Amino acid sequence: MLVGVSLVFLGLILYRPIQFNMAWSMDVKDWLHWAGISAAGVLSVTSVLAVKRFRGSLSGSWLNLHCVGSVVSAALALVHSRTKAAVILPVHYHSYLTLALLVLLAFSGALIRLYPGNRWVRRYWRVYHLPFSIAFYVTLLYHVVVKLGVI
Repeated sequence: MLVGVSLVFLGLILYRPIQFNMAWSMDVKDWLHWAGISAAGVLSVTSVLAVKRFRGSLSGSWLNLHCVGSVVSAALALVHSRTKAAVILPVHYHSYLTLALLVLLAFSGALIRLYPGNRWVRRYWRVYHLPFSIAFYVTLLYHVVVKLGVI
């Protein structure tokens, strides 16, 4: 399924000419909208912390940094989503799917962190945390490409 979705997105990118929409302004509303970009930065740092290669150099505090950073990025993404979308239209559906996946990831990460021994958390939330992460990054990539005006 992931390969099929990737091929569809690749087809859309190759079919349409690449053009960048650089019409940004610097009013208060747009500064709040930039919270989404900072959320992506925080989320990328916390995702790198989750990679086993980098965990060894951080001792035991990497999980605390990962969890707190993910919650902060989810809060920034919520601010980001309310600054531009006053009305929910079909063109915003992929944006809200991305936001829902991010909130679901933050929630599941908090459950995994707070209740590591719970059988229900181990069986369901821990198993689906990685596939939700992959789905989130695919929809985030699509969101960024669409909002930049590339496709």
